[in-house]
Amino acid sequence: MKRTNWILICIILLGCVLRLIHIDKPEGLWNDEYVSWFVSSIPFNNGFWDEVLKQCHMPLYYLYLKPFSSCSDLVLRLTSVIPSVLSIPVMYLIGKEFTQKAGQIAALITASLSFLIYYAQEVRFYSLLFLFSALLLLFTIKLINTAGKFNIIGYIVSGALLVSTHILGIIYFFFNTAYVLYKKKKFPAAAVIPALVIFFIAAFFGTNVLKLIPLSQWWGKFSYTNILFLFSDFFSPILTNNINAPGVFFYNKEPLFIAMITIPTIIAGAGLILGTKKQKGLAFISLLTIFVMAVLALTGKLVFITKYSIEILPALILLVSIGLQEKLIWITLFILFHLAAVFTPYYTAKLPRPEGNKLLGDIINSTEQDKIIYTYYEPDRFLRYIKKDRPSFFISKRNRIYFIENSARILENVKIGERASVVFLDSVSFIPPNLIQKAEEMEIPEMFITFSIVRNNLIKNLNENYKDFDIKQNGAWTVITGTKVK
Repeated sequence: MKRTNWILICIILLGCVLRLIHIDKPEGLWNDEYVSWFVSSIPFNNGFWDEVLKQCHMPLYYLYLKPFSSCSDLVLRLTSVIPSVLSIPVMYLIGKEFTQKAGQIAALITASLSFLIYYAQEVRFYSLLFLFSALLLLFTIKLINTAGKFNIIGYIVSGALLVSTHILGIIYFFFNTAYVLYKKKKFPAAAVIPALVIFFIAAFFGTNVLKLIPLSQWWGKFSYTNILFLFSDFFSPILTNNINAPGVFFYNKEPLFIAMITIPTIIAGAGLILGTKKQKGLAFISLLTIFVMAVLALTGKLVFITKYSIEILPALILLVSIGLQEKLIWITLFILFHLAAVFTPYYTAKLPRPEGNKLLGDIINSTEQDKIIYTYYEPDRFLRYIKKDRPSFFISKRNRIYFIENSARILENVKIGERASVVFLDSVSFIPPNLIQKAEEMEIPEMFITFSIVRNNLIKNLNENYKDFDIKQNGAWTVITGTKVK
């Protein structure tokens, strides 16, 4: 076997090992992961497509996950490891279109990148999305070089898979198509109709998805730090912009943290600059995609977080690989930072999932109660982990308006002498009564204010009408259990 093949095999094995370390999460599936599993577990003949159309993402991932929906959390996570590992040889092939060395560097970066390892362990579509984005990039480059049937088919299929996984993939696919047109002066005739079909897929499902996206993106606002953290999330071992970016870049002053977030990002930034000089077109595809997403974020249609931009990451990795292929000391230092991160508390795979549903399940299963009152999420969200069959009631995003004026009416479902557990998600109900008005003046998102009011009202009622309290906290969950006396 050739030496280059052995090198690639070793890189793939490294990527496998890194993706399996810390893969078994004690917190269980967190809320978005739970949605992935829940939708995929619905039978085709019992409302599967109806539930898919209620989601703010495209349907392909739910179909991919469906054969595994009866499996354990660990197996569900392994379904993300598989496409993540497959991406390593694909990135090698992309880099190899330029030089053998660029291919090896691209594969090595893909294998060790902390950002990709994090999503290789999450029951969401991002690993699959990265694979399809990489395939689209591969066939974009091949199609520009040779407009053969295989390359046209590969381009169309990978584009269709990309768009069927994530609606924002249509932005990246559009700019790739424009790049092919620019380089070839005309788009291959055999690809025109399939390309239109892809845009039709995006229009058919995307219209519904685009209506739902703003409703699901209420929790964050765009700031300049989103752009900074986009690149540090991609290329440093520190994952920051997963939910909301802090207002300042150096939000942690510890020297180890500063070194880990800056040095790899600076090295990658240098590689991007050097690579862009050689491949301006690929850089423009990425920049234009970022620009469109930033505009959507500024208009309130989208929260600008790193994972929503994962489509451009294969192109960025390629540019870094091309730019640093003659700077082996730099790329070695870059990889060493990511490998060393495994042994630090900042490693992405070690990040806790405080909203993990198993944390709440453990509380409920260990508490004696007659009824359960849920706030923010509905009871069926927790069926995977809660082993008790208890009557339950809820104030959720769906019915919150009905309860906002008198949240305590939900407790009317509890009879005197019964013991009830009231569930709060701390990360969305954290504003105390004395700061509610100030929060409204500061334009804190309505959902945070609403469920903080709900929490404050329920706690007040519990204090007035219940006794023998048992308060348990686990991660982002608080459960207050008491006996109704009046």
